[in-house]
Amino acid sequence: MTILTEGDNSLFLTAPAMIVDTDIDTASWAAAHILDNPNYKWILARYVEADNANDNGQYWTYEDLKLARPSIQYSPMNVDHHPTEIVGSWVNSEMMLPNDTVLNPYIEVLGAFWERYFPETLERVQAAYESGTLAVSMECISESVTCGHCEKEFSYAGPFSPTYCEHIQNRSAHRQLNKPNFLAGALIMPGNRPGWSKADVKDISKRSSDDEKNRLIESIAAAHPSGSPKDWEDIMWGIQMQYLRERTNGV
Repeated sequence: MTILTEGDNSLFLTAPAMIVDTDIDTASWAAAHILDNPNYKWILARYVEADNANDNGQYWTYEDLKLARPSIQYSPMNVDHHPTEIVGSWVNSEMMLPNDTVLNPYIEVLGAFWERYFPETLERVQAAYESGTLAVSMECISESVTCGHCEKEFSYAGPFSPTYCEHIQNRSAHRQLNKPNFLAGALIMPGNRPGWSKADVKDISKRSSDDEKNRLIESIAAAHPSGSPKDWEDIMWGIQMQYLRERTNGV
């Protein structure tokens, strides 16, 4: 599942991520791009789905995502969307097609974290990964927006704009983002609280059993008995939006 945050001018698509080693399953497309280099730590994430409107009402076509996918390659990897805290690069991506367990196409990305230069940041990344809370958030803009209700097309002016129709502005229809472009990708580390309850946790750590994942969720619930899954989601996005505001204000 992908969670979307709306910034002032761009969209931030956030999904679970995992750290992978050089002995990754050779059947994986990413295996061909992973170098046996002690200076890199590899990050793999599945983050945007085609032909299916998400919970925030955004929609991307398969053809548009297929054309936009190359814009991910060589884009910067930063931490929490801080443009001055660049810790790596997104080296490649792949369009994954539907199979027995996945209904819609989606893009998966592979990034190289510069381990030798940022060992302290890597410790935070590793801790987030081991607790099942490491996520990747890709920044996206588009050329235009089409309303799913009236089917009118508008020049892109940010997630919401007075130039858009009332259906988009009041969220009564989904927005199709045409000809998207990916600008950067951030590692999101929200501490020891989950960012959302419905995320596909099997992609966070394939070494964990279902029982271990359930115990992790139960332990968090026990530590925060008054917090519902919606509360946890709000906590993560509150943290992320704080970072976005700081970036906008030049903090």
